[in-house]
Amino acid sequence: MTKISLQFFAVFVLWCSNSLYACAGATLYARLGGNAGVASICNTLIDRVATDPILGRSFKDSKLSRIKHLLAEQICELSGGPCRYSGDSMKEVHAGHQISEAEFFQMVDMLRQVLKEYHTDLGTINQLLKLLAPMKRDIVEHRTRVVK
Repeated sequence: MTKISLQFFAVFVLWCSNSLYACAGATLYARLGGNAGVASICNTLIDRVATDPILGRSFKDSKLSRIKHLLAEQICELSGGPCRYSGDSMKEVHAGHQISEAEFFQMVDMLRQVLKEYHTDLGTINQLLKLLAPMKRDIVEHRTRVVK
């Protein structure tokens, strides 16, 4: 093997060790555990968020089973699964909740923790977060300051 071939092989092996399923061609949906895995991740996340002293305010008086189902649908669709998200737009769902950027990132951190607990590799976590990140603009409400 030439020096370039060895370097390419070493980089490929390192990449594969970070995401074994990706090398086998598995979809993000499959790497998240398919329908059962996505549902379980969403159930755990919403249970934690709903009981969090800060984030829980947005879930007060909400039907958590519906939120879990719709989040699972959304992640299933985004990750290449067979589902189709049937809920309202993120802007409509979060309107009036006054969700701050700090709260948004706190929920992202909770999602990361849940995914790690489900033994999700870093490449899969990052791929999912990359798909979810554009929703921030529709979820976070920037409060306008009144200048006197």
